[in-house]
Amino acid sequence: MFAPLVTTVRESVRYRGKEGHLSWVLHRLTGLGLVLFMVAHIFGMGMVAFNPPLHDAMIELYKTPLFSIGELFLAFSLVFHAINGTRIAILELKPELWNQQQKATRLSIGITLVLALPLMGIMAYKSISHFMGAGH
Repeated sequence: MFAPLVTTVRESVRYRGKEGHLSWVLHRLTGLGLVLFMVAHIFGMGMVAFNPPLHDAMIELYKTPLFSIGELFLAFSLVFHAINGTRIAILELKPELWNQQQKATRLSIGITLVLALPLMGIMAYKSISHFMGAGH
């Protein structure tokens, strides 16, 4: 069950690349994070039919500041994983572009930052406003 995480940690410590290494580690970690989110989400939503009080308790837990911070990581993970996955797919479909891998990796990181940072800023602003009283 923990084999993908162990592999990610072991290989990220062992390999010392540049953008490709960072991209590989982030792709693995964001993918694992998204899978964990999906499992928790499906479980939580499934509880509405099987255990409504547990579902309600989980919804209240999701409204806490800690989970708001987690949502920021989730937003970044989703954007990065989608953009980097697209980069990987393009390189796999067009092997002649592999000699441009460093440029493609930098481009995907740049696109991720351009898309994710404003999104995360808006989300953080709304969470801070909510928890500081303006959202009530």
